Amino acid sequence: MPLTAAKEWPLIAFTLVSQIAVGAFWTLAAAHFFIRGGRAAGSFAAASERGLAAVAALLIVAAAFSFFHLGRPGRAGFALANLRRSWLSREVFFEVFFLAMVAFLALFSRGSAGRANLLDGAYIFASVLGVFFLGSMAGIYMLRTVPNWRGPHTALSFFLSAAVLGPLATAAGRGYLFAFPAPAFGNAVLASVLGAIALIIVTVLLFSPKTGFLGTKKNTFFEFPVRRMYPFLVFRFLFLAAAVLLIVMYLEVGRDLLLVLAFVSVLTAETLGRYLFYAAYGRVGV
Repeated sequence: MPLTAAKEWPLIAFTLVSQIAVGAFWTLAAAHFFIRGGRAAGSFAAASERGLAAVAALLIVAAAFSFFHLGRPGRAGFALANLRRSWLSREVFFEVFFLAMVAFLALFSRGSAGRANLLDGAYIFASVLGVFFLGSMAGIYMLRTVPNWRGPHTALSFFLSAAVLGPLATAAGRGYLFAFPAPAFGNAVLASVLGAIALIIVTVLLFSPKTGFLGTKKNTFFEFPVRRMYPFLVFRFLFLAAAVLLIVMYLEVGRDLLLVLAFVSVLTAETLGRYLFYAAYGRVGV
């Protein structure tokens, strides 16, 4: 196991938990606009508080994971010192701003019938902040000196992780933290999850460093050997296939446990993929 990937478990956790939080918020925002103005809008606003609070908690947990990666945690405050040039500074800025907006919505969404336009604007603004947060996260890794991270795979994998894990986490938590506003919306969420899984498979086959048909093939000294990547890829595909089967079974029998198992299966698959992402690190030049 290369030293690079072995030491990056805090970043694996940080990126995946952050992406779950952003994807879950996008799902809550979609639910807000789906039910806007309907009879159940008031009850949905009250129920969505738990979902928004869970998103805020995930963002705080993700930030805590990132501290384990810092050699000197006491200097974390300097991460915001270079917004003009540093993707890391932008990532921290958008994460904090996004968390603040999620907390605002969690605190003030109930009883907002007279402030519908303000609430709509807050959901849209926070959703855009989530996009910038993930975009900044991807920008950190798209370095000229690391060809395996420079291509489209980095941004695609980060956004697709959010698109599959966030909605599926929300679906798995249905009945515990948050209730979908209507069966049709729940079916649409699961359809989007299946679509995201299909796009993940296409992205892996086309753009994965070293193994993808269009992926970077340039060799560097410290890279994870290609032959050791294939078992990770096989198991990743198996877990994704298992998740698809579990979702289809849920649509047939309606047992909530199947969605929980589907989420665990996809999370395992994305953890394997994120491990390979860090294992493919290899710098060229000086």
